[in-house]
Amino acid sequence: MVSKIRKRDGRLVPFESQKIGSAIYKAVSAVHGADGQLSENLASVVTRAIDERFGDRTPGVEDIQDTVEEVLIRAGQSEVAKAYILYREKRAEVRGAKKRMGVSDDLKLSINASWRGGTCARTQAGR
Repeated sequence: MVSKIRKRDGRLVPFESQKIGSAIYKAVSAVHGADGQLSENLASVVTRAIDERFGDRTPGVEDIQDTVEEVLIRAGQSEVAKAYILYREKRAEVRGAKKRMGVSDDLKLSINASWRGGTCARTQAGR
């Protein structure tokens, strides 16, 4: 059973299956509207596939994301898979932009985040 994953920066962090569920929920919601049951079912299938594929080995973030895409497609959820893939591409663009700007973003803020009054607030354009 997978207990850790390797982040893009090489750090090992605990595997959190709820993050998969959250990502799938967002993709399902973008296509079908909020459907918690479908999201939970798909997340369970993904988690089982990850455990079967990697066993006690430590997968990387990309390995996990590739598995999510494969499961969504195999489950006949090609539109959800497309939404997930597009979100992944957007996140890659944001990471690239932050890298080009020399931004170290330990908080994983949106590119649309701004600071107001000592607290972080998202701009209206980013919502």
